[in-house]
Amino acid sequence: MNKRAMSMVAIAAAATMLVSACGNGSSSKGGDAQSVVDDKTGFASYTGDPQKGGVVEVLGGVDFSHLDPAMGSDGNVLNLYNLLYRNLTQYKYNRESGELELVGDLAEDTGTSNEDATEWTFKLKEGITFEDGTPITAEDVKFGFEHAFDPSLAIGLDYLQNYVKGAKDYEGVFEDPEGLDSIKVVDDRTITIETNKPMADFPNVVATAPGAPFPKDKVTKVDQIQKDPISSGPYKVDEYKRGESLTLVRNENWDAETDDIRPAYPDGYKFTVSLDQNTIDQRMISGQGDDANAVSASTNPVVAANLAKITQDPKLSERTVQSMPSCNYFMVMNNAKEPLGDKKVRQAINWAVDKSSVVNASGGPQLADVAPNQLLPSVPQYDDTDPYATEGNTGDPEKAKAMLKEAGAENLKLTMDVRALPMWQAQAEAVQQSLKKVGIEVKLNVIDQAKFYEVLATPSQQNELAITGWCSNGWFSGEPLLGPLFDGERITKTGNLNQSQIDDPKLNKALAEAAVMPDLDDKTAAYAEINEQVLELAPVVPLVRPRPLQLVGSNVGGAFANPSKTGYIDYSQLGLLKPEG
Repeated sequence: MNKRAMSMVAIAAAATMLVSACGNGSSSKGGDAQSVVDDKTGFASYTGDPQKGGVVEVLGGVDFSHLDPAMGSDGNVLNLYNLLYRNLTQYKYNRESGELELVGDLAEDTGTSNEDATEWTFKLKEGITFEDGTPITAEDVKFGFEHAFDPSLAIGLDYLQNYVKGAKDYEGVFEDPEGLDSIKVVDDRTITIETNKPMADFPNVVATAPGAPFPKDKVTKVDQIQKDPISSGPYKVDEYKRGESLTLVRNENWDAETDDIRPAYPDGYKFTVSLDQNTIDQRMISGQGDDANAVSASTNPVVAANLAKITQDPKLSERTVQSMPSCNYFMVMNNAKEPLGDKKVRQAINWAVDKSSVVNASGGPQLADVAPNQLLPSVPQYDDTDPYATEGNTGDPEKAKAMLKEAGAENLKLTMDVRALPMWQAQAEAVQQSLKKVGIEVKLNVIDQAKFYEVLATPSQQNELAITGWCSNGWFSGEPLLGPLFDGERITKTGNLNQSQIDDPKLNKALAEAAVMPDLDDKTAAYAEINEQVLELAPVVPLVRPRPLQLVGSNVGGAFANPSKTGYIDYSQLGLLKPEG
């Protein structure tokens, strides 16, 4: 049996982020992996030490997609989940040392595996409870996993479903209340989970949102958690007005002695949603009244029009946090819709797009970098490979037109799904203009923010194109950046993350082999090669890596960009500098 002490080094000062991957396999100790340094990751400021008490306000333009952690996958809601729910493991950021470490959360540590890493055992801490004071047991962890595997709910992150043995075929806790044989309750505090392949990274997988526990005897309907969340974290839902606001209050039965990840400074949080973007900026700039206790939501960073005013004012600059490039924005091309099933057409579209115009639509070079491919600078496999690179990143319309003519795909009319947020729509319009130059007419289908990801994850509802994004979510490896998006074996009718619907046998095989490699050097080489395969197949057009600015109220402390929370401000670390002031 091999104890995993999986740690990751991340974020030093200003413009440097250090990240190490997991250990070399189930028989190795964590923390012995290589580090990658990138000096174009923006900066992470820190806004002072918060105190206990008061209410932190979050001003946003988008309601939360889903309160059930099995269902949400966007960065804003994942940030919220960390206030409400706990997992077996989680990422802990140490501001003083600059380390980001995977540690036990509900579990005492990051788990113990058998020799080939196909069976993982976790021992729960003592004193962990739900919001009503009921102890959290191994049975509740098992139920939480199986709840997330219900086909009607499994539209969020798919890592657990992809790696837990039998999870893909499981019908859910109400169709099969006996549950999966692969998840065994040894005793009240011990659970063993079998994977369907050797999985040395499994402690990272159980840190994802769908692994939250729920009490089996209190969840009686499949959609209950979506309507009435049951908290295991430091806060619980007090009031939710859909489309208006969400108010959290302290979970008095959360024991801080069992949780050294979430400091839980404020007495509560109030999220105001559906605000106009300019209203958010102006309120944050003025910082009057309760807005001194506020931050702008991760969905609503500063718009380019207000950038100069903020960056040129020393007092305002002190209240900004620039997010790190922990996400890629890209355009999906639906391979299931002709003529996008033709690789030459997809490659032509890659040549056609003027990425510099998308950078400008994202706020300019201060707020976004061109994305050469689907990897991020924070993973060991990263390089800046880009077979479609052009001078100034302006594209090559003539080459694109010639390739489209060869493919017999001239004068195309396509529809692009786009999220109803100003920056996303501006990005879509920039791509629309690029494609117009090569004879492709694009109609924009603007989708409500709260429904966008659900539509995109349902193949029957997708159009030919879509602009979307994907983040590392703290697991710094090629697998979470490439596997969910391009593995044809992971295409599903709902909750589908492979939204290009690329299903290439050679690519599928390479992804399956890389996922089980125990040696870090082999894994690094494999994902670098897979990245090149993806670029050649061209199921997507990599566009930008945003580095947006978020404004912080003058009375808010603990704000910094956390790479394990998609690079934005980590809500769970916030508090007020003067709760009574």
